[in-house]
Amino acid sequence: MEKVVIGVVHLLPLPGSPEYVSLEEVVDKALRDARAIEEGGADALIVENYGDRPFLKEVGKEVVACMTAIASEIRREISIGLGINVLRNDAVAALAIAKAVNADFVRVNQLFFSSLSPEGVLEGNAAEIMRYRRQIDCDAMVFADIMVKHAIHFARIEDYCLNAERSLADALIVTGKATGREVNVEDLKLVKREARMPVLAGSGVNAENAGRILKHCDGVIVGSYIKRGGRVDAERVSRIVRIAKSER
Repeated sequence: MEKVVIGVVHLLPLPGSPEYVSLEEVVDKALRDARAIEEGGADALIVENYGDRPFLKEVGKEVVACMTAIASEIRREISIGLGINVLRNDAVAALAIAKAVNADFVRVNQLFFSSLSPEGVLEGNAAEIMRYRRQIDCDAMVFADIMVKHAIHFARIEDYCLNAERSLADALIVTGKATGREVNVEDLKLVKREARMPVLAGSGVNAENAGRILKHCDGVIVGSYIKRGGRVDAERVSRIVRIAKSER
């Protein structure tokens, strides 16, 4: 099975967030980054409201509207897969956007179980999320984090693995402790061994460790490494892609 590479389009702050400056600038940078990810040979990209710190657990209507508009522009520009992640853990908003733009997948940081995050308690609610996906007839797959970064978890990783299938997730994501932190390979191996669905490494992947990480999962999500000077560098994307495509 060929390994998958997903690049991240980290959006600049959107209207309503404390550091927002210009929507035109947000759109321009998002389109440049999306083109660079496709040029680098990635299989897909995921759009994320990364600049909206500190994050809300349920975003405002302006965020849904802006992310839909931006994702629509990106969809017209690229031919690779498209995903949506609405921080922090607003899966209903992500699915609504995905439905509107015909996205291929969404990422949900806390689909099941609960954790303590800087934003407060992230409550897993797979039952509501999966029913909402059915209700709006959305075809987007749901990628669920296992022990997501920037959070304190009360359930063990073994508990996550044991209950992942009950959540109806389509794929699982394993991360390090924080953005840009390398995933624990032993955790990755455990999830891959126990899961009955694809497993992705979701943080800290770079050209030096990608080969080692990819031996134990089905693909990687790369955000921090592929940037140079704040913008996505197509050559950095292609480095990861070359490593991934050499793995089996």
